[in-house]
Amino acid sequence: MHTLDEIRTAIRQLPVDQRWKVEACLRELDGSPIPDSQVREARPAYAGLDPAIMTFEEFFGFEQKSPLRHEFVNGAIFAMSGPTLIHNLIMQNLMFAIHAHLRRRRPCEVFSSGVRLVIRRETNTIAYCPDLIVDCRADTRDTYYLRDPKLIAEVLSPSTELIDRREKLLNYRMLDSLEEYVLISQDERRVVVYPRAERWKPRVYAGLDTAVELRSIDLTIPLIELYADVTSP
Repeated sequence: MHTLDEIRTAIRQLPVDQRWKVEACLRELDGSPIPDSQVREARPAYAGLDPAIMTFEEFFGFEQKSPLRHEFVNGAIFAMSGPTLIHNLIMQNLMFAIHAHLRRRRPCEVFSSGVRLVIRRETNTIAYCPDLIVDCRADTRDTYYLRDPKLIAEVLSPSTELIDRREKLLNYRMLDSLEEYVLISQDERRVVVYPRAERWKPRVYAGLDTAVELRSIDLTIPLIELYADVTSP
């Protein structure tokens, strides 16, 4: 008869793909469904670790060596697909507008999707790669990730739209510092802003004659500028 500590040690020594199978088996015995947070778009396999279960420390070490970007949700890792050209154009326009606006508003800085956001609340440990982050807490920044964003923006795509609208909307709201969550469409000129000050009730901006208000950083951006050089897919 093995003790719980011995079983735990044995499981931790398994390859991460086998840990996934152990978790699935335990859930089947318990009658529990696989969490929605582990649902992602089709992902490229990487060294047999897709999907995988890791500790946050294991994930962080793995990510430093991986040629692909991944997100981490309570032990599960998900490879991120590459952005489209339209996605890049929209983000460049948004980055330019916010960077110019914040130039004299230190310590606020705007960061692109290369910077990771870590959420640690209660039993949750999550690491996302938002498309854009505005952070005004220089004192809580780590060398590799941010913890206290003021604004987060995601550009929607068919493969991630449900995750951005549901999972991330809920998880980002756990961040006490977050004031606005912004979703930007690629296939239409439409932006949705979820403001904490309005109990996360969405504000919708549509049409090139409209300007989106980012009240958390006191900036208004005409949609014609946000979608500049973007042609319909």
